Amino acid sequence: MFKVRKKFIWLFVVAGIFFVLFSSFKMMKTKKSVGVFVKTARIEKQDIKSNIFTSGRVVSKKERKVTPDLTGRIVKIFVHEGDKVTKGQLLAKLDSKELEYDLKDEEINLEILKERLEQLKRKDKVEFRTSYKNAEIDYKEALEDYENKKELYKEGAISEEDLDTAKKSMEKAYNDYLLAKKNYENSEDELEIKIQEKQIKASKLKIEKIKSDIEKTKILSPIDGTITSIEVSELSIVGPSTVLFNIKDIQDLEVVTNISEYDISKIKLGQNVKITGEGIGDKEYKGVVKYISPSAETVTNGQSTETTIEVKIDIKDKNTEFRPNFTANVEINTASKENALVVPYEAIYTDKDGKKSIFTVDGNKAKKHEIKTGIEGDMVVEVIGDGFKEGDLVILNPTERIKDGIEVSVRGM
Repeated sequence: MFKVRKKFIWLFVVAGIFFVLFSSFKMMKTKKSVGVFVKTARIEKQDIKSNIFTSGRVVSKKERKVTPDLTGRIVKIFVHEGDKVTKGQLLAKLDSKELEYDLKDEEINLEILKERLEQLKRKDKVEFRTSYKNAEIDYKEALEDYENKKELYKEGAISEEDLDTAKKSMEKAYNDYLLAKKNYENSEDELEIKIQEKQIKASKLKIEKIKSDIEKTKILSPIDGTITSIEVSELSIVGPSTVLFNIKDIQDLEVVTNISEYDISKIKLGQNVKITGEGIGDKEYKGVVKYISPSAETVTNGQSTETTIEVKIDIKDKNTEFRPNFTANVEINTASKENALVVPYEAIYTDKDGKKSIFTVDGNKAKKHEIKTGIEGDMVVEVIGDGFKEGDLVILNPTERIKDGIEVSVRGM
């Protein structure tokens, strides 16, 4: 009985060993036949957008520091902080009493100068004119007598002494003529008239200057906007370097941001931007890229440096919840395409030469496709190439083990 039992045990052990060896052989054969296990996803067709995310500062496109053109004392301020103002609106007034007194005084002086000029023009100049005309006649007669005696002297009718006497008379008459002419043209009345006319001109210019200065005592708003701060008070003495008011147009805003040199090539004028911010809740506004700086700046952050380019984004919406100096989050749409073939980023294989490819599953084999990538979305990327279509299985995270034509076994997706 014991021997039979022992024999049975040995048979059982041998059968077990045989079963294990047979199972291992079968598993090895099965593993060899199924190929490499891979995880896959579907190639999809969808609308895709490429965006750059950054943040910036909200600023007013129109802002002015209002300063006076004159030195003076503020007698009245007509606005308060937060007031909306229009271009040309009166904001404050400087004391103009002294200028107004100067204006009245100069206007009286101008009237006196004009009256004096009229008096000079009415004075008789007959005496100077008579002397001038008589001297002119005497000179012409003396010149004619001298010319006649030169002819008589040539004929021997008169002596040389008579000719010299005629010549001296002619020369004296000429000098008397020149003097009379000069006295007439430069008479005292004529000089005074010219001086008076210049004084009148100077007085008029002075009056214009005083009137202009009186207008400058009115401090006017240079733009439409909101008074964001008042830097002075009434009775303050101010000058051209004194800032009186800060005015900003809080309805016409823009976002100023800095884009890395690595992304700036993707930024173009006119690109659409989505603008959000912590200070405006869940509201969202539209914007557009309107300015890209032609130069870059290097910013040092601790041990590292970064090169950035300033970009300005116009906020298209008016009456927003934004205020100057708010922080804004911006999403710049750099590219978009409808019905693009896309795959997850992990489906892209890049070899040592930098060439990109994807592997689709054809039956139970991997098929290689050289591709170019297009628009890059948040989770997927556009693939451009031949031999694949929407719905095809694409292998995720391919390694060097994945070759064109290799047998693969797809795991659960």
